[in-house]
Amino acid sequence: MLSTIHIDGAALRHNYLAFCAIAGKDRVAPVLKSNAYGHGLATVYTALKSEDPAWLCVNYVREAAELRGLGFAGRLLVVGPAVPRELGACAQLNAEPVIGNDDVLKAWLALKDRPIMHVKFDTGMGRQGFKADEAAAVVHKLASHKQQVAGVCTHFANVEDVTDQDYAKEQLRQLEVAAAAFKAAKMNVMVHAASSASTLIMPESRLQLERMGISLYGVWPSQATRISYLQLTGRVLELKPALSWRTEVTSVKAVASGQFIGYGCTYRANHDMTVAVLPVGYFEGYPRLAGNHGSYVLIKGQRCPIVGRICMNMMMVDVTHIKGIKMGDPVTLIGQDGKETAHAHDVAAWAQTIHYELLSRLHPDIPRQLAPSEG
Repeated sequence: MLSTIHIDGAALRHNYLAFCAIAGKDRVAPVLKSNAYGHGLATVYTALKSEDPAWLCVNYVREAAELRGLGFAGRLLVVGPAVPRELGACAQLNAEPVIGNDDVLKAWLALKDRPIMHVKFDTGMGRQGFKADEAAAVVHKLASHKQQVAGVCTHFANVEDVTDQDYAKEQLRQLEVAAAAFKAAKMNVMVHAASSASTLIMPESRLQLERMGISLYGVWPSQATRISYLQLTGRVLELKPALSWRTEVTSVKAVASGQFIGYGCTYRANHDMTVAVLPVGYFEGYPRLAGNHGSYVLIKGQRCPIVGRICMNMMMVDVTHIKGIKMGDPVTLIGQDGKETAHAHDVAAWAQTIHYELLSRLHPDIPRQLAPSEG
């Protein structure tokens, strides 16, 4: 592929340590699921391993296997949907599954050699987990099989996009009800619920473990989260974006006034233009909807508007205002060039989506490279 994703390891470590300062190092669990939010699982782990994180979180058992293969010996929390056929591999990896339904729990308890596990409760997300009023029955099953339980957890449904946290507080209340059943049975469990947003703006949610997701990568969960944090603390927390995405110009051509550009004839030149073609499209992960919406890339420190629809493997940009553009010139799709920056949340907004989706869908075949001093 004719583009490269660059990862700033120092930025990753800065963001991780910022959360450690808030919550305590042994309680922060960086989330490396979904190819580390598109940043590259192996690349991100390589950058973080010098900080010796006590915990890492993944979604899939195969991600846990990859981290073990890379040498991670700490605690691994598998937060995604567990299925019976993968539980044996999970146990062999000494990874800790999050289990939230009877079928999976039954399969787990049927294993001979089981590590510790976590029990998930659905407190208002409508996704994974037992109901809080099922906690006593779950405890009974676990106790009868002498299963050691590491944690009781939930996931917030509505924290990052709002400033009113009443719904999340009710979720915490239900989690406390579930946890009480374990404590009544003398099970010494950690209780955890916090994600990036709740760690930042809901101190009562931090409990005993914080699953640090999007903010590890230097991105705020939302503008509402950023505003809420400022209101709560009176200060600005610096999160440093770790990812930049660059490509190159593959051709330069003249387009006459009145000529259409791209599929669907959605853009018509209103003057004679010089257009550069870039070898990146929606296959590589640049959203199709991002064209023609005030969107731009950066070339020679200047904004170059995207003209026409994003193609499968190409896009076209207006470079009329820049002299001497030629094949091979570097292009910044996400990141900084001179005084200008194209943020991930900008690209996501142009495509009417969120930065979580944008980053996690960057094609895994695009090379991920650490800063030269860390490679």
